[in-house]
Amino acid sequence: MDQFISKETLDLLSYRSTLGQSLKQISLRSTPLEAILDDIAKYRSSYIDVLVQENLIGSRFKSEDSIIRKYEKTVQTGGGFKQCFNDVLGFRLRFDNYPEKYPDYFRVVDLRSGKKVDDGYRAIHLYYQRDNLAYPIEVQLWCGKDYAFNVWSHQHVYKYKTPEIGKTLYQEYSAGIIRTEQDFLARLRKLEAI
Repeated sequence: MDQFISKETLDLLSYRSTLGQSLKQISLRSTPLEAILDDIAKYRSSYIDVLVQENLIGSRFKSEDSIIRKYEKTVQTGGGFKQCFNDVLGFRLRFDNYPEKYPDYFRVVDLRSGKKVDDGYRAIHLYYQRDNLAYPIEVQLWCGKDYAFNVWSHQHVYKYKTPEIGKTLYQEYSAGIIRTEQDFLARLRKLEAI
């Protein structure tokens, strides 16, 4: 299990919110978005030094635009702060196969059979949260044949198209009908024309 990000490194990357309470207790509706964005900006500036020091690649810090879109969607659906900001800092790791065991410091979310609203995305997400005041860190495992599909989907479908299109593309990818990115794009164009 040494291929995972260590708990020590995750603790270095972990950031405690300056909003003054457990993330579970923060109300999205009563906390000004500007205060949240300021808190996340402090997080962003603190993590860059650790990434360089620990030689971590493949990380991404959610853009302010993505944060605002997710915030608005979460407020509309009545979700909570922790749900909205569960992936401000994330990593994508690629393995040949999905691991069978995971370090016990992660909460494991198995998406190999799809999400609740299936858009074709397949992965395992690992979440690390140092304590209730710290933002969770998300580690996405894109393994085996799911890796190529997830790359294409994130470039051309995710956030841009309906979940039904992604699900159809994944079904055809799994059946061997779609084999290359060119096949993927050609089939996407046909689905969009319907």
